[in-house]
Amino acid sequence: MCGICGVVSCKDSVDKNSAASAVREMMAVQERRGPDDEGIWQNADDRSASVVFGHNRLAIIDLSKAGHQPMEFRVPRKSASSQCQSASCWITFNGEIYNFLELRDGLKKKGYKFRTETDTEVILVLYDTYQTKAFEMLRGMFAFGLWDAGKQKLFLVRDHFGIKPLYYWVGKNVVAFASTVKALTRSNIIPPHPNTEALTQFLLLGSIPEPYTTHADIFMLPAGHYLEWHNGTHKLAKYYDLLDVFKRRASTTSFEEATHRTRQLLEDSVRAHLISDAPLGVFLSGGLDSSALAVLTASRYADQRGFKRGLTRISPRLITLSVDFEEKEFSERLWQDTVVRAIGSDHHRIIVRKKDFDDSVEEIFDAMDQPTIDGVNTFFIAWAAKKTGLKTVLSGLGGDELFLGYPHFRRILWMRALARLPRAAKFFLRAGEIAGDRYAKLVYLAKSNSWFSSYLTLRGLFTPSDVAKILKSSEREVWDVIQKTEQQHGEEERRLLALDPVSALSYLEMTRYMRNQLLRDTDVMAMHHSVEVRVPFIDREVVEFIAPLPTDVKLAHRKAQIKTANGKWQVASGAKPISKPLLATAVENLLPQEIFSRSKMGFTFPFQAWLGQIAKSGKRFAISDLRLAKTHWSRQWALEVLARHREV
Repeated sequence: MCGICGVVSCKDSVDKNSAASAVREMMAVQERRGPDDEGIWQNADDRSASVVFGHNRLAIIDLSKAGHQPMEFRVPRKSASSQCQSASCWITFNGEIYNFLELRDGLKKKGYKFRTETDTEVILVLYDTYQTKAFEMLRGMFAFGLWDAGKQKLFLVRDHFGIKPLYYWVGKNVVAFASTVKALTRSNIIPPHPNTEALTQFLLLGSIPEPYTTHADIFMLPAGHYLEWHNGTHKLAKYYDLLDVFKRRASTTSFEEATHRTRQLLEDSVRAHLISDAPLGVFLSGGLDSSALAVLTASRYADQRGFKRGLTRISPRLITLSVDFEEKEFSERLWQDTVVRAIGSDHHRIIVRKKDFDDSVEEIFDAMDQPTIDGVNTFFIAWAAKKTGLKTVLSGLGGDELFLGYPHFRRILWMRALARLPRAAKFFLRAGEIAGDRYAKLVYLAKSNSWFSSYLTLRGLFTPSDVAKILKSSEREVWDVIQKTEQQHGEEERRLLALDPVSALSYLEMTRYMRNQLLRDTDVMAMHHSVEVRVPFIDREVVEFIAPLPTDVKLAHRKAQIKTANGKWQVASGAKPISKPLLATAVENLLPQEIFSRSKMGFTFPFQAWLGQIAKSGKRFAISDLRLAKTHWSRQWALEVLARHREV
């Protein structure tokens, strides 16, 4: 896990010294992403292009100097399998490749000899062997820039699900890239050009959707894509399509078979995610996702110590980490302790108080990079991990999106029915804003029956009229942004109609909320503390099995149990269906029954109380006098984020 950046230009189009200076500036901005080492490389052979790569390293695999980047792969003169015609290929890489050992074994059989124990070198050799087909073969979270000197081509590549970020800017005969927008804007080579629609998108969804940013000319490289730049021209290519995965024929329609296979795949994913030469732990919130991950990790942990790679700084016991609060209604200590007792982990609990939040507000905004209503929880999780001495933490992120844990997965059928009503019959939906906050977002369905409108009804932050008031624009302008988004995703909309509504919503949650908000915020907030967060549920093997499963398999009707007077567990009359039955059943024999049967709570901070106290204190805070902020903490925080962004 690192910070990467670079500037590539046609010969004589950008001064060499200016390009090198820009890269050094970007490296300085991204120093927290990789405090263990840094490197810069500039090509000497600039016959048609000038290349400068920068790298800030957080050492996780192969802690030695052999893992220094940018890294070169020099093509052997007598390599029959080599297609790369260059003297060398260079890479600056951020992430982890979890199948690098298997890939390396296969490449060794082709005659390659490796100089390091890193996954970085495997990417270079794999590209030399398979060219762009290599990108699809990688299993992990990654973003990298790769320069093929023979072909004089730059490749910018981002992982299948968008776990790691990669931003780019293309000017006349020049391209620049980095792990953060902030690094690019401070490079001194990109003219300021604000994206006037970005803040509208932020207030609609709580984050800015891929590929856009607050800068009109800086883009997020879409997940599952690579950018190819050559001699001043560039093109985007998709190498992986998650919607195709959802549309595949399921390998089973049996709940029993699905739970058995899910267990196998999760165990394999955890095994792969445990590869590390740096201290590693598991974040345990007390919910089903993190508890399932903790018990799976504990069951693999002892075996992993004997893994042929070896782990150089492993604890005798699995380290688990929890964040807790003084506010009892937000504390999940009971559930955390239940899991800790079951697995016997070396548990660390960090109490986060309102004062910690007050003292960290400015630092949180500094780490944020792009406007978002999320990420504060990850900021403190990573803060706690660093205090505990961990460099890597496993997280249950993605469990709700993949295993259908949100309540609205059970409401989507009637919502889509409302969306398909004739326009004349939708008059009552327009009255939602008058009826109150609970029904206000039904106005989206009154305008359109698209999937995007349905998604805004579920996930929308503010209504169009409220967005217009906040930005002091017209409501028509807000609706124009919504309509433009619908048009841009027209082909995706048509393909979604082939899926059942629950599967379609799962796809949208993974490609919108999870990708644009949860994953992006987790990256920037954790890397601010130089901590790597791994997400075993968002593993390619797991996703490609779970996504195509029929909805009735993923939402099989199983009821929660209660403990009777004699201490036994049984289903009570009127018991509610359990959350994520496929996941819960897959780990049922490992998971304490109390976790299996508890109601879904979600990992939430006491924001509502904290922000209210700040507003009453008279401190300069945007939420102190805005009526629109009185409904939910996410809207309060959104207004503060907006105010801070406008000051930058």
